Amino acid sequence: MSLTVGAPTRVQPVPAPVAPSTTPPSSRPHPNRRLGIAAVVTSATAMGAAGLFGRMATPPGATLGEALTLGRMLVGTVGMLLLIVLSRRLGAIRRTRLSPSIVLGGVFLGLSLATYLSSTLLTDLSRAVVLHYLGPLIATVLARVLLKESITRLDALSLATAFAGMLLAAGLIGGNSTARSDQETLGTALGVASGIFYGLALLCYRYRSDMPADVRSFWNFAFGAVATAAMVVVTRPDVTGMTATNWGWAAGFFVVCGLLALGLLVVAGKHLRAAELSGLSYLEVVVALILGALAFGESISLVATLGAGMIIAAMTLPLVAGRRRRTTDPASQIAPVV
Repeated sequence: MSLTVGAPTRVQPVPAPVAPSTTPPSSRPHPNRRLGIAAVVTSATAMGAAGLFGRMATPPGATLGEALTLGRMLVGTVGMLLLIVLSRRLGAIRRTRLSPSIVLGGVFLGLSLATYLSSTLLTDLSRAVVLHYLGPLIATVLARVLLKESITRLDALSLATAFAGMLLAAGLIGGNSTARSDQETLGTALGVASGIFYGLALLCYRYRSDMPADVRSFWNFAFGAVATAAMVVVTRPDVTGMTATNWGWAAGFFVVCGLLALGLLVVAGKHLRAAELSGLSYLEVVVALILGALAFGESISLVATLGAGMIIAAMTLPLVAGRRRRTTDPASQIAPVV
């Protein structure tokens, strides 16, 4: 019996065991609604004091909105950088990829705050605040169109109630109709511009929610400083008339209305939908109304009181919703990377 020798048998190699990956799957942070609400309430309260600080920091007859806002942005930039260094997270700044939404968010915010502060010096504080708060409405509409964020009936009711109360609180409805000077007209125009820029800034915060809040705040302040520095170069405000008292108020303005208020606004933008952020941020109008009465003797009419009550009622609507199920639309859960 012959033995036929064929081709050698091919032995299949045994695959080496694959070590489990130590890299966690990439995922975006889950929104923390309670943190977002606390952040925007604190931010709006501090922002509501901007008119008070700005007026007290400005010598009579001067207009220093751009200069004060530049200081506000610079202090915020340095403050956030120090916090990042102390937390040993400086590498996070180097690893962060900048994108148009990051740059434009800071630029729009700087332009908004500069025009708003100038508006408070040229017209009534309540009117300037109301026009500035066209921004949240603009942001909500743009978020619905561009990001496909849902606007529930509760959201719509909250925004409508807050906006109506805001108009009443500012005297735009039910107030006295009087002729306005050129200065007040310019203040109104600057207020409208601040509202538009603010709305665009809020929309930018809905992008790149993957970025850590402290890093986002740092770049927000940095690019805001660049924008306001350009405005200072053009307007060349005169700060030689500022006294020690003016500078003291300016320092408080830089920290309270800058580092604190704007840093928390970025945190809120990461955890709340545009409609929620808009409704709660109207607290600034109530704060400005109260401070105007206490510090400058501005009267609060019955209509204005009703408007403030409507704003507070509108603010509570997102809170009453509590743990209501958030929308399942992926576009509203995860902000796109832009």
